[in-house]
Amino acid sequence: MKKNRSAARLVVLRRLLAQHEIGSQEELVHLLAERGHHVTQATVSRDLTTLGADKLVDEDGNERYVIAADLERHSGAIRNLARRMQEFVIDIGSSANLVVLKMDPGTASPVAAALDAAALDGVLGTVGGDDTVLVITRDPAGGSAMAQQLEDILET
Repeated sequence: MKKNRSAARLVVLRRLLAQHEIGSQEELVHLLAERGHHVTQATVSRDLTTLGADKLVDEDGNERYVIAADLERHSGAIRNLARRMQEFVIDIGSSANLVVLKMDPGTASPVAAALDAAALDGVLGTVGGDDTVLVITRDPAGGSAMAQQLEDILET
């Protein structure tokens, strides 16, 4: 029974780390308790080690826990997105919370799939047509910043 609770807790912990920027073990203790897993900080520390989580400092100086395998998958997805964009994207434009990627007819689908796989922060969703991909941002005014991020990825 105890092993099943531990496995279930690890699943919840992995999901929390993927969906939230969590910088402290105390915060994890609280979030796990909200989901029915009442554990100590020491247990969370052991669970983080089991998952292979490390503390990372982002470009804004904020610390957060990430799982190394997830980070590597994300890096691979970003590299794939850069390749697809370099191969197919002709133009990038934005307005309000929208970004429009233009490409030759029949080439939007691989770019849309690469965008979805990259799971960029701030993206609410994508819609791929024949020669256009629409990226919708969560921030009502985030189109310009997302267009810049995509331009930066394109240039890498």
